[in-house]
Amino acid sequence: MNHDSYSGRLVSRLFLGGLLLLLLSDVCWAADANIVAFDVSPAFEGQNLVALDVTATLRADASGTTTFLLPDQDRGVSDLWKFVKDIKVDGAQSIIEDGPAKRIVKSAAGAALKLHYRIVSAFDHDPRERELDPYKPVLRPGWFWIFGEALFVYPDIAGASAQFHWNAPRGYPFASNLEHALGRPMAMNDLIQSVLVGGPDMRLFTRQIGDASLRVAMIGQYSFTDDDFVSWTSRIVEGERKFWGGHEGPFLVTLAASAGVPRGTNASGDGRGDAFAIETTPNIATRHLESLLAHEYFHTWNPARLGGMAQGAQEPSSYWFSEGFTDFYKRRLLLRMGVYSLADFVTDWNLALTEYAGSPVRLAPNSEIVTRPWDGNDMHDLPYLRGSIMAARWDHELRRKSRGRRGLDDVMLAMRADAARFGDKSPIAPELFVEMAKRFGLDVHADVENVIEQGKPALLPDNAFGPCITIATKPVPKFDPGFDLVATSRNGGTVVGLEPDGPAERAGMKEGMHIAIEGAPGNDSQKPLAYTYLKADGSEGRIVFKPEGREMTTLQQLVLAPNLSAEQRAQCSKSVAG
Repeated sequence: MNHDSYSGRLVSRLFLGGLLLLLLSDVCWAADANIVAFDVSPAFEGQNLVALDVTATLRADASGTTTFLLPDQDRGVSDLWKFVKDIKVDGAQSIIEDGPAKRIVKSAAGAALKLHYRIVSAFDHDPRERELDPYKPVLRPGWFWIFGEALFVYPDIAGASAQFHWNAPRGYPFASNLEHALGRPMAMNDLIQSVLVGGPDMRLFTRQIGDASLRVAMIGQYSFTDDDFVSWTSRIVEGERKFWGGHEGPFLVTLAASAGVPRGTNASGDGRGDAFAIETTPNIATRHLESLLAHEYFHTWNPARLGGMAQGAQEPSSYWFSEGFTDFYKRRLLLRMGVYSLADFVTDWNLALTEYAGSPVRLAPNSEIVTRPWDGNDMHDLPYLRGSIMAARWDHELRRKSRGRRGLDDVMLAMRADAARFGDKSPIAPELFVEMAKRFGLDVHADVENVIEQGKPALLPDNAFGPCITIATKPVPKFDPGFDLVATSRNGGTVVGLEPDGPAERAGMKEGMHIAIEGAPGNDSQKPLAYTYLKADGSEGRIVFKPEGREMTTLQQLVLAPNLSAEQRAQCSKSVAG
């Protein structure tokens, strides 16, 4: 969440207060050789931001060989090292390039080292709709946006911790979740899992929620006002804190809009520990943004405060819990807060159930999600869909077995208490959930093995959401547009992968035809697809067809009881929201 660089003389500005912090950090560093002190400064040409200058002060490894890791790849974005320029190391005897994302520094054992480098932008223009990707660094004349994964070069030294300092001209706008630990040691992973934004084009707002502050940093223009966005965000943060009964400390939300007039709607959100970051098109709908906010803020607890998740290459094996359960609670808590109406809740669930039913990878085992987590939208979305359906199913089973006295909320809150008590010795969140559910009288081992691991269909019971919402289940044709929609979109709208005698070809589409693609179809085989194209005479043609494949799948949909009075709707909402 690529390859342009800037040349010319870059001038960094450093204000006195920042210099003092840097001097203080040197004192701290001298006292603890395991601390790496990072100092970040904006670099300018005239008044325009063109780069970020980074200095890291540290002690070399006791062996005299220190390995530095450059930004490389994350969440499907690769070659982030391309935006790291002018690497130098004071105190080094030699620097060896071990591939593009690694440097081997030889020095005296435990020598004082000072690493210098510069980060440049992935773009020479304001990113447009189809270029949205929060993991790529954006540095524009009046603003910047960067994740820690793209910013920091760090030493591969066991047990090393980090300090962070920001140095800029006095009054230069800046916001980061790293400010929550400014000047204090933090885990190296906390440094990497960060977001930094700033520049004169950024607007920053602060609200107090209970005993902790909420800051909102906004870049770009939207169909809603800044005050509206800050109000929605505050309401969601307050509502989710109430659910957990916790006071989790300061939190930062960053929002940036793409440039130009969008042809569709696109948004990408990413949890950053005690922050979350959203890149979106300026025409994002209020309901979509509220949904994204609720999902991302829930990650403040899930999975980090519930036992964490599998690490390294196995991380996607935990997504059914970390992402799927988060999606389940996003809907439940938005309804509980009154942000969602009952109709909104039903609509959101039905979109997810439709997407799941039509997914070409619906029956993929969890092992495939591990090996192919970023292999197209369908594989990426599968653990969100499958996990949320199973969360609803298990919540229903817990309530049924306890005659309404217990539900999934109780399991989640108990998980949080156990994870806090056992700390690093706690099982990871998916494993802790299985254990905790059993303590509450529900054995989910078979479901986890059959549905999550093996990929058997995830289906809801008829009364999963109580008496006023029923689940309608029916067979429908599997979603099949009859051409490679993803590849065609990446190919600028030039049709590739046309299926002979498929739905698209029968409607008149031809291989190599240029079509306009606007938005994603949501795997809905019952909703016609429509594409415009240019005819040979220059006039515009239109192709319309139902994307019905030859195979069948099982579609489930929530059906709200008709003719409910206002009082009945209120009672139903309360029951469904728990």
